[in-house]
Amino acid sequence: MSSLNLTLKPAQLEIIAKPGASFTQAYEVTNNSDSSQYLTTSILPWLPAGSDGSVTYDNVYSNPNFSFSLNNSDLALGQTFVLHPQETRQLVLKIKSDPGAPLADSYFTFFISQDLTNSLAPDSNFAAASGRLGSHLLISTSSNQSVSSQASVSNFTVSPKLKDIFFPNLQFKALVQNRSGYFFKTAGKLTITKDNLVIKELTLFPQNVLSDSSRSINCLYQTNPEPVEGPCTLNPPFWPGKYTATLTLDPGQAAASASISFYVFPYSFLLLAVLLASLFFALFRHPKPKS
Repeated sequence: MSSLNLTLKPAQLEIIAKPGASFTQAYEVTNNSDSSQYLTTSILPWLPAGSDGSVTYDNVYSNPNFSFSLNNSDLALGQTFVLHPQETRQLVLKIKSDPGAPLADSYFTFFISQDLTNSLAPDSNFAAASGRLGSHLLISTSSNQSVSSQASVSNFTVSPKLKDIFFPNLQFKALVQNRSGYFFKTAGKLTITKDNLVIKELTLFPQNVLSDSSRSINCLYQTNPEPVEGPCTLNPPFWPGKYTATLTLDPGQAAASASISFYVFPYSFLLLAVLLASLFFALFRHPKPKS
């Protein structure tokens, strides 16, 4: 049995379509291994699970409002095909929605799975596919090409609670909640100000917040060779005083904002002063004996 070493493009597809519409999407699957792979295709519905972007396929019912098929003349959905070493094949997925499909989001994954049960496979002792690779389908059914979303921000916090001028880093956390039937992205800014002056402005990483779910924020950092995603942090040193952090979502996606205040104190200087005073008192508290 060979390991599954595939590339599937695109990795995710986001579609806005009217009820009853049909459309196709071309995928490219590449076998990056040095052995032939016996593969099969499938479609599974899923739902968001948790605030970290994870999904679940467990106990998710099939969606009767959509049907899927392959437009390849020699291949049907679910049929096994062989992909030779370093070979790339195009798979054309056809998606058809029901005219009565509700105006809301529907989520699926187009899977390419390793098939070890088919008679084409050289080793038929395995009872199930050993691995799979998927591309998410986010389909928004709408009467027009624009959708409206409703967002809110909750659990906006900064840690640690005791903030020193030198250490440690400050980390900002928040949940962006989607109270609508359509997903949107966490496009926006996290702005930190002191005395009405902008100290730092962080760009939110554009993560999808799926319908009727929430998502923890992350920030976008410009690094070489490409930008990276990471926690929203502010690095020391800091001036003592009162600060305000404001989280603002892009009105073009789903407008929402929230603010919190926090204070920075010179704890390290105060601690150093106390230690020096204690040392001085310990060394000089006893008077010198008289001669």
